[in-house]
Amino acid sequence: MNEDPQKKDEPFFKDVEFNASYGEASKIPTKGIPQIAFAGRSNAGKSSLLNAILERKSLAKVSSTPGKTKLLNFFFVNRSIYLVDLPGFGYSANSHKDHEAMMGLLMDYLNHAKDLKSLFLVCDSQRDLPEEELELIGTCFERNIKPVLVRTKIDKLNQSDLSKLRKKMKNIHELYPMLETVLVSNKSGKGLPELRKIVDSLIGMVGNPLENLTERIEEIS
Repeated sequence: MNEDPQKKDEPFFKDVEFNASYGEASKIPTKGIPQIAFAGRSNAGKSSLLNAILERKSLAKVSSTPGKTKLLNFFFVNRSIYLVDLPGFGYSANSHKDHEAMMGLLMDYLNHAKDLKSLFLVCDSQRDLPEEELELIGTCFERNIKPVLVRTKIDKLNQSDLSKLRKKMKNIHELYPMLETVLVSNKSGKGLPELRKIVDSLIGMVGNPLENLTERIEEIS
């Protein structure tokens, strides 16, 4: 049987829409819908990665100047889960004050987000993972949030650099044996299927929260 060529062009996640932006974590309503958040340095490629996972070109805004995202941006996927693009932190062009503000917003979000199930920590594979981000991984494990370390831009590494990266990753896994790490290239598509499966597996675990809510209301009435 010949495959329908139209199906090949369909994105993995068919129903995706921008939902809302928040400047304060305390203003985010608790809806019982799980969240996966994307955190990392301002030049790590968070927004580009989110677009690549969802196979949309400009859903999450990508700026030529890193550090422009200042809000918590929510995207609703398959009417089941939120993907959250968090403000970047630590870019050298930002002032120390900006860095502290963005880290404060990130930590407020981690403290307030009751529905946060997983944190994708996005890190450029061309640089080391600093202590600040290692601490975020530890924080996730302490709070029963699944951390996923995503090393981006691996297409820019030669074989020697890739070998060094794998050795460094091994050291991190000795510190956090349960940590899942995915090497990603938006250019070649490497690693994107693995990240989609992580998102999809969480969707499969929770089903459709909106349908479940409707069923509960009907039972009560």
